[in-house]
Amino acid sequence: MTLSKLVLLPVFFSLAACATQPHWSPANSSRDLAVTRVSYEHDKSEQPLMSDAEAVALARNRCNAWGYSQAEMIPGELRRCSVQDGDSCDLWRVTREYHCIGSGYSQSAAR
Repeated sequence: MTLSKLVLLPVFFSLAACATQPHWSPANSSRDLAVTRVSYEHDKSEQPLMSDAEAVALARNRCNAWGYSQAEMIPGELRRCSVQDGDSCDLWRVTREYHCIGSGYSQSAAR
C-alpha cells in the first residue's frame, strides 16, 4: 500500500463514520395533547451517542410553533424494532416524548 493511501485511509473512515451518525428528527406528535416526539433509528450493531440538546431544540421548536414556550421531557424512551429478521432486530427506532408547557395554545382561540 502506498503512503498516500495510508494517509487517506483514516480520513475516509472518519468521513464514513460522520455520514452514518443518526440525528434526532421530528416524529408523530399530538397538538391536542401538547405532546411532541423526536426519534432516531440505528442498526443493531450501533449504540450511538445522541445529543440531548438537539432533541430538546427540536421539541421546543415544535412547542413554540404551537404557542408554548418550553418542552419538558417525559421520562424514559420508547424503543421499538423497525426492521426485524426472524428473532433479531436489524433496525431500532428510539423515540422521546416532550410535554409542551408555558403560555399554552388555546383551543378556543383556534376555533
